Amino acid sequence: MLTSRHLLGAFAALTASLALFYPAGQSPHRSGGGESGGTSCPLGYGRRDDTDARLPSPHVPGYSDPFAFPLARVFANATIWTGDATIPFAEAMAVTDFGKVMAVGSRAAVVAAAGADAPVISLEGRHVIPGMQDAHLHLVSGGFRLTQLDLSKCTGKADFVAATKAAAESLDSNDGDGSTWLLGGGWDESRWDPPSFPDASWIAEALAETKFPARPVWVLRADAHAGLASLSALAAANVDETALDPPGGSIGRVAGTNRPNGLIRENAIGLITAAIPEPSDEQRIAAYRRAFRYLLSLGITSVSDFGDIDALAGSFRKGAAERVWRDFDILQSLDDSGGLPLRVSAYAPLADWERVRDHAKRGFFEDGDTRGDGDGSLSRFRVAGCKAFLDGSLGARTAWFQDPYEDDPGNTGGPVCDVDEYEARVVAADAAGLQIATHAIGDAAVAAAVSAAERSAAANGAVAANHDGGSVRFRIEHAQHMPLPVERSAGRLADVGALASVQPSHALLDAFAASGRLGARRARDGGYSFRSLVQRGVPLAFGTDWPIVADANPFFTMRAAVTRHERNASDVARPWDDAQALTPRRALEAYTAGSARASGTAGLLGTLWRGAMADFAVLDKDPLGIASGTDLPRVLATYVDGACVFGEGPECARVGSDGDF
Repeated sequence: MLTSRHLLGAFAALTASLALFYPAGQSPHRSGGGESGGTSCPLGYGRRDDTDARLPSPHVPGYSDPFAFPLARVFANATIWTGDATIPFAEAMAVTDFGKVMAVGSRAAVVAAAGADAPVISLEGRHVIPGMQDAHLHLVSGGFRLTQLDLSKCTGKADFVAATKAAAESLDSNDGDGSTWLLGGGWDESRWDPPSFPDASWIAEALAETKFPARPVWVLRADAHAGLASLSALAAANVDETALDPPGGSIGRVAGTNRPNGLIRENAIGLITAAIPEPSDEQRIAAYRRAFRYLLSLGITSVSDFGDIDALAGSFRKGAAERVWRDFDILQSLDDSGGLPLRVSAYAPLADWERVRDHAKRGFFEDGDTRGDGDGSLSRFRVAGCKAFLDGSLGARTAWFQDPYEDDPGNTGGPVCDVDEYEARVVAADAAGLQIATHAIGDAAVAAAVSAAERSAAANGAVAANHDGGSVRFRIEHAQHMPLPVERSAGRLADVGALASVQPSHALLDAFAASGRLGARRARDGGYSFRSLVQRGVPLAFGTDWPIVADANPFFTMRAAVTRHERNASDVARPWDDAQALTPRRALEAYTAGSARASGTAGLLGTLWRGAMADFAVLDKDPLGIASGTDLPRVLATYVDGACVFGEGPECARVGSDGDF
């Protein structure tokens, strides 16, 4: 059935053609036609038999003829990167009041398409790109982290203790009995000297002189695959010397004893998070809104949301992540009330794939016709697919490798789920038309994810036309360490039609640990093999995994893909093969059209071409110059559906209310 989305796209092409080829001596929306002269509007304005052919302009404020063509505004005086390979740059763009791109090109052609009396907004010579789409993050966790203890800047024990003490003292002033948990994260022992893991004694030292030294504390490692709990937090979670390691997880022990030392890894994390008082819905909504504001300030207009980090440990068990489903209800309510300022493609645990299949918001964003609005707009929340974990992380030594860790010879990591059960679920979910995203960091995990995709493709045949993922049935999340040789394993991904959803800033996060964990050759030859993936035809999508990476800035991530290391990095922090670097253009494509492809929204999102949603960011400098200079591009304004949702300067042309968020 044709919807307003299809009709509007056809109409935009028609009006652009008429504007380009019809005489433009005067506006056809102002003059009557006929034999006496002037131009007769091919769209019906000023018909020859009109008594008064001077019709009101549809660009006049308050004009409400329901049969008039969509009102449009022109954004001009800009360098617009369209994301379209045939015409990559333009100087102007027309946007309808329905929030879709009507025309792009030269100013003259775009004004002709929009109508000579369409309002023109000057973007002051700035650079414009399609709205960035973060292909992998955790929305509500990021919103909470913005107000929690940040340990990402710590360089060792002294910093860790001082920061934790300061945060505890801040809580003391507002907490009557010391029962409020101190939460945070971001610590990374691989950057410390010496690079040793912390234990609960560090927290005890930090809180010793505070008002409530027994306050429960829980702080995640930077990769969120390990965390540190205080003794009081362990007690609240009933984790003592009698506690057993859960499947796919481990409880750190004091050497020579069974007493927990505070270090918790992988699925054991759920033991701690289950003891933390759950925030109210109001607190969660506030966290979401903080996340929205932060992401919009970075030019991010769409995200693939993989849920609350605290709810995901042990999510290989059916029904174990109920919090994720309640958050879906919150996001849907925000969308229904107009309080969702960016687009959210949400993923639920693969263990619950039947609930994804049956969810009311499963599939593509609903348009106005489906919702009954009839205005051509799209909803902003959808359930896009399923997510599974196969392994952990390199830093926590829980990523699953084919060979043992260099610095832990008896350890290859391992799967955090039953692999046979995982494969069976992949086949079943794929047969139901659901997209499957699989967390796979170590080379053995990547190989297992590809094997499951191959088994599913063999069982279910070619991708169905109505598959939720569009052309992408399988996403490999992270794909950090490819099985060697990389070219062969990349070819397997390409052959099965899998997409690599990668986070280049993770390469910086792991840089200090990689050579020690894997040895120099294995880290160099298999790590973050972006160029090899592209050369073998594997689509790339970029994201950050925020708040795993503390900074969700997409330009920081792009630069990591282009430079492969931090500025002025020492030799020990340069483990990756520079030949795997991407060009700035390829990195920008991965963050726009690539991420749209990953979420099944290609065509409507990720480009600024006719018929696409008018989601875009206005920048102060060329994003393709990301590798030169020290300053990253700064976002001056962010637009969603053609409306400015972030920005205060002349680049932000606000029309009406942008909602309460």
